[in-house]
Amino acid sequence: MNWYKVESAQEPLKIDTESSHTYNFVHRNIEEEEREQDGKTMTMYVYEEAKIPKESWELYDELMQAKADIDYLNMLTEDL
Repeated sequence: MNWYKVESAQEPLKIDTESSHTYNFVHRNIEEEEREQDGKTMTMYVYEEAKIPKESWELYDELMQAKADIDYLNMLTEDL
């Protein structure tokens, strides 16, 4: 999956399935930054974004669930 650095004046959702007819967007590492422009302070959001074709979304969702399951099992067995 390719991640791209993006910035926006609006805080992004972690998962955006509504703004595009062809892609769903996943956002991570969202950071808020204060910037001065023309004597005014504005908030910008800097983050990484990946776009996933809607027809591939089910596979992506299944993979993320499998990863979460593996991470959980690793946490349970860490001290064994």
